[in-house]
Amino acid sequence: MFLIETERLVIRPWQPDDRPAFTAAMSHPEVTQYVHGGKPYTEAEVDEWFARQARQLAEHGMCMGALVEKSTNRVAGLSGTQPLGSTTDLEIGWILAREAWGRGFATEAGAACMRYVLETLNRPRVVAIIDPENDPSKRVAARLGMTYEATFTGAELGHRFPDIVVDLFARER
Repeated sequence: MFLIETERLVIRPWQPDDRPAFTAAMSHPEVTQYVHGGKPYTEAEVDEWFARQARQLAEHGMCMGALVEKSTNRVAGLSGTQPLGSTTDLEIGWILAREAWGRGFATEAGAACMRYVLETLNRPRVVAIIDPENDPSKRVAARLGMTYEATFTGAELGHRFPDIVVDLFARER
């Protein structure tokens, strides 16, 4: 069972009851600014998100899961790990609901996901892809000891969105 835990957070597979919290988070223009052009996810995109994470879990034993705050049992966003496109890398990521910003959750979740990849899965490196304009996420990557490697298109990474442009950050074990 995919489960990553920190002092304040749990990252776990999505459950049907999580859909309203996910939809609310991914409807906020500040939250989706760097991952979806500031537009809210449609119902079809929410369906696809949940289906894709279920596939990742079934095929790889990991996903970008629900980020749950232990003290309230509320979904505060999403985080986790997954294979990055057609590369051999495992990607970590974090997206926080707007009301969860400023509490260190992204760094806490990112650090736990990084430990999961490097220590639990014993992989030689871990990566994160970040929109070149997303300075807050770049600061999280820096706090995690990740360094900028290069800018790539989604096509170069074998990503499902070939037209995206992302900065790739990595950390070696």
